[in-house]
Order: sequence, then structure tokens, then C-alpha cells
Amino acid sequence: PLSIFGEMYFFAFLTVSYLILAGWYGIKMKMHEDSYIPIQRWIMGTILMGLLETFFRSGDYWVWNEDGSRFWFALYTGILIGVLKHGLSRCLILMMSLGWGVVRDQLDGLKQIIILGVLYIGTATARDVMTILAVTEFEALSDQGEDDILEVVTILKFGVAAIDVIFYLWILDALNGTMQYLENMNQARKLSRYLRLRCILLFSILFALMWAVFVSVNSLLDEGIVEEQNTWVADASMELNYLVLLASVAYLWRPDPNAKNYAYVMELPALGEGDDDDDGGHELEMTENVPSALDDDEEGENGDSFRDEPLKTRNDL
Repeated sequence: PLSIFGEMYFFAFLTVSYLILAGWYGIKMKMHEDSYIPIQRWIMGTILMGLLETFFRSGDYWVWNEDGSRFWFALYTGILIGVLKHGLSRCLILMMSLGWGVVRDQLDGLKQIIILGVLYIGTATARDVMTILAVTEFEALSDQGEDDILEVVTILKFGVAAIDVIFYLWILDALNGTMQYLENMNQARKLSRYLRLRCILLFSILFALMWAVFVSVNSLLDEGIVEEQNTWVADASMELNYLVLLASVAYLWRPDPNAKNYAYVMELPALGEGDDDDDGGHELEMTENVPSALDDDEEGENGDSFRDEPLKTRNDL
């Protein structure tokens, strides 16, 4: 159809972009395979899912354009992988916001995160599949049958939106808690990374809100703002927003020789002005333990959700 013809070339562009991103990140992981941390495998997995999704989606459009019929295997495979990608990425951002790999070496609350991710994947898959059925099988469906499917799709859309709200609120709350902990512990370098992550997330959320307003206004007008042959740009802009967010996160958590040490090192301020410290500022000391995800049960009197762990100095190592 004319309204989505340009989307075929857009997904081809995304495929090349994901391929470049996956190649760069994979080479970095191979170069520093002895020092990468678990969360970087999650990032690599998300990038590969994005690559597979765009590959199958662009293949479906290419076959559709050449033969005039849908390549059903590529269509549904691309949809399923795309939903898995979005569900995994939400779990990934939440785990990052909770401090996994930076201030925590494990997430004991991982089960709740996975349950919410699976719930999102199941609901979003049902929404996308039923939406395609309503569009592709409209000739075989009666008017009542098509209306029933569209009503179910609407309910599923609200369900996905509700799960998204839970994810976003949890992410922002976790991010604020982690940043507060890093600030209290004078972890300037790690705090700087999380400040960048928060800026990226807020920009992405703001873009998504602007997109939602634009799509709503465009659908309400008799003559849309966007011409019919360019209506695919609305959905494409969100895919581009997602790619920018993923690439930014991959850059912040890129593999390097000090990644593992960075995750298990506490940055200590100088003990006093009279110390003969060559750095004159902060030094890195190894911690005996990294705060875990369920230290909430062992809160101190100040109500912090992280436990102050004993530090091991170089003389003790």
C-alpha cells in the first residue's frame, strides 16, 4: 500500500543500523571478554533482537512489494521478535536503573521484573496479532466480527499502556533511588553515568509524548497533517527513538578493560586535606561486597535502601 511503501526502505535502513551497532558492540565484547559484566550480555541480546526484527520486517515488505502477497512467516516472526525486544529492553532499563552492574552485583527482585516483562510480551503480542488479523482478514470477517476484534484490540492497547506506566514509574523511582545512593556515597563517576542515563530517558519519554499528541491531532483532523503516502513516518519515528535510546545505553555500558573493576569498585573521597595523596581527590578502593538488590530489609536508621558495606583497603588485599 502507498501509505506504508516508504516503510520498506526505512526498515532496510534500520537493519543496516542495527548490524553496525551489533558489530561494534560484539567486537568490543570480544576484545574485552575477560572483563565484561552480565548486563552487557543483555544489551547485546537486545541489539540482536532489533537486528532480527528489522531484517524480517524489511523482508516481508520486500516480498509484498514484489509478489503482491504477504510473507507470513517473516511477518509474524518479525512481530514476535519485536515484542520480545521491547519487553526485554524495558526489563533491561529497569535493571540498570536499580543499579545492577554498577552498585549491585545481583538483583534478588529479578523474578518480579521478569513477571512484568512476560506480562507485557503476552499482552503486546496478542494486540499486534489481532490488529493484523483485523486488517488482513477484513474480507472474510463480518462487520460484527471485525468490530469485536477491534474492541478486543482496544482493551489490549489499554492493558499494554497500563503495564508501560508501571514500568516507567518503577524505572524513574529506581533511578532516583540509585542516584541518591551514589550521591550520598560520593560516587562521582558512577553518578555522572546515571545523570546521563536519566537525561537520555527523559528525552525519550518527552519525544514519545510529543509523538502521541501529534498522532492524536493528525487522526482528529479531516485532512491529516501528514499526507497519506507519509503516514508510516509516525510509527517510524518511534522506532528511530528506540534505536537512539538503545545505542545511547550501549555506549554508556560499552565493554572496556575496566568494566568489571568499575562495577565492583567504590570511589572513596580523600580522608583529609592533610593527606599526602597524589590524586588530591578521589581514589578507587575494592569493596568486600557490592550492595545487593534486597538490602531494603536491612535499612539503617536513615532509611536508605542500600546497606553500607565494609571496605577493603589495598593494604588488606
